[in-house]
Amino acid sequence: MPNSSDRRRVFSIHINGPVEAVWREITRTDAPIACFFNSRMDVKSLEPGSKLAMRTPNGKNTGVVGEILEFTPPTRFSHTFRFTNMDDPPCRVTYDLKAAGGGTEFTLTIDDLTPGTKSAKQMVQGAKLINNTLKSVIERGRPGLGTRLLFKMFALFPAPKRCRSEHWPV
Repeated sequence: MPNSSDRRRVFSIHINGPVEAVWREITRTDAPIACFFNSRMDVKSLEPGSKLAMRTPNGKNTGVVGEILEFTPPTRFSHTFRFTNMDDPPCRVTYDLKAAGGGTEFTLTIDDLTPGTKSAKQMVQGAKLINNTLKSVIERGRPGLGTRLLFKMFALFPAPKRCRSEHWPV
């Protein structure tokens, strides 16, 4: 039986930028969020109980769905998380922000991961890219070259039909 540490992963990074800038970037709904794989957050409202969907910039496909669990500006944002192209159970993602050392201590915590699933593997790999891309966006104004090329590659591959946004209303 897996232990609780198998079901929880924590990723922290120091970002040379104010908490408010980091918060604004991870909660924006008016444009794609580079650190979230260039997805646009679609929500009716940013409050607990609201559904959220992370959609392609053109809105045609949805990669992630969830429900907002906590929204405490500018220090904590938490929601459930499930990939639309997988049947794995949802997990919980929490973003904690704290002013530290003239910048922001950003912590991404993933709870309730089901060990051995494709979702767990992608979540762990993705968390590192999220942190590094967020740092680059805040400190340099854009993602690094490798991340920008990755976004272009994503656009070349069609999403599965089950990821079409009409299947995932908010």
